[in-house]
Amino acid sequence: MSLRLFPRTSSNLSMSDAADFAKFLHVINAAQIYIACTTSILIWDWLSCLPQEWRCIWKSKASPIKILYCVIRYYTLLVLVVTDVWFFASWNESSCARYVRVLPGIAVLIDLCVELVLALRIYALYGYDRRIGVFLAVFVAGFLGVMVAVPILGFDYTRLPSWPGPCIVTGKPSIAGPKFIIAFYASPMTFDMVMTAMTVHRVLDHNRHGASSSLMNRMVRDGLFYFFAITSLNLLNVIFFVQGNELIQAINAPMSIQISSVLCCRLILNLRVENDARLSVKKFSNTRGRWVTDIIHDNSVAREVLHFSPRSGERNLPAAESNPQLQSITGDGIVIHFEEEAHDDNWKIVEESSVV
Repeated sequence: MSLRLFPRTSSNLSMSDAADFAKFLHVINAAQIYIACTTSILIWDWLSCLPQEWRCIWKSKASPIKILYCVIRYYTLLVLVVTDVWFFASWNESSCARYVRVLPGIAVLIDLCVELVLALRIYALYGYDRRIGVFLAVFVAGFLGVMVAVPILGFDYTRLPSWPGPCIVTGKPSIAGPKFIIAFYASPMTFDMVMTAMTVHRVLDHNRHGASSSLMNRMVRDGLFYFFAITSLNLLNVIFFVQGNELIQAINAPMSIQISSVLCCRLILNLRVENDARLSVKKFSNTRGRWVTDIIHDNSVAREVLHFSPRSGERNLPAAESNPQLQSITGDGIVIHFEEEAHDDNWKIVEESSVV
């Protein structure tokens, strides 16, 4: 859509100009409603996660992940205020031209912290391997360089048909290319794709060697969900910036910031909850002695350990009959071995049962 400057009111416009002006107002109103709806998602998620946040973040010791969580959660809320001012306030053209790069510039810190969380997950998943750490550091540095360069070289403001109005970001040709602005969303897509591929590769390799855990499975599930959700949003932003209507090119930019913040905070909280549960878990292992799942143990007095081992023949101990809390679970060629300890009495009851 070719935009021309109009006077502030539409009373003296021609019919064609008045139609374009009405279309402009309709698009702006729709964009503002859309941004208000996506903002409500961020507020709702923050309020619903406050109990978990108190237990898993505020009551925990200081750590890099805790700092990143606080930045992602509360700095995003601050950026949210700036974003709403940007899209709901009335700007004159000179002010918009002067400050158009501020909003994407302050959003870079959110993207950086989100990707640092993913990088730290990968670093821990690979056992703090130094080579992986160097690769991730270089990768993050390259990502940050692109995210800083795009607002400087590729961002411009949309020439509205009437001023004052909202300050809307659009792209402009630069020495880096005519559509360099799409790198602002293609770069996170690339980073997330590499992080997801490394996560899946590590977990598949771990499972191939006969090991698995609910914590690792949680990392994979959350990581894949995050990847597909954020990649879809970034791809949507790329598509909107490629199309020609400048009024709606940046309409999904606030949502990508807000949703990435929501999902990243969920990643951290889910792992914290899973890790805390491991302090009181019962482990199952298969006949090769490999971990296959975790079960949360609700009894704070006793600790129960379950072992699977191959046996032949049958054994029936009277302990099962005398203690109804111990239940016999049988299967072909599998022995289920229960051990329960009560720490106050220092007693142990062991039951074994098997079926050939």
